[in-house]
Amino acid sequence: MKNQLLTSRGRGPYLCVCIVLSLLLLSCGCTQAPAGTTGSAGSAASTATPADEAPVVIVDQPDASHIQITYHGSLKTDKLVELEVSITDSNGKVTTQSMGSRMATTPIPYGSSRTITGSFDGKDRVFVTGYFSDGSQKSMIDTMV
Repeated sequence: MKNQLLTSRGRGPYLCVCIVLSLLLLSCGCTQAPAGTTGSAGSAASTATPADEAPVVIVDQPDASHIQITYHGSLKTDKLVELEVSITDSNGKVTTQSMGSRMATTPIPYGSSRTITGSFDGKDRVFVTGYFSDGSQKSMIDTMV
């Protein structure tokens, strides 16, 4: 009787350790990125925005003299330090301005905007490139307004 009692007590801690280790292994999950994706925000990934995600950069033309660029931000662009905006007007004149700086260590705040003044009577091309703190860059938007 005494041997049987010691044997059953000896299994309890072993069984608990096995259960805890099993649960730990099940809860770990995969730590690798899915195939076909990249690890950094600005590397050569697709610039297409899925339908369920809001655009990160919005271009608005309130009148023929102004084009407004607004950076809404996202978790994928939280290391964005500069937006370089190039506007080619209908006459072929190029205007380039930046929000933030590639030399900065602080990301551009969400909700930042820049209004560019010029003669934007006809169809104007707006091309915005984002520069990230890791040195990478990404085309953010290329549109006609």
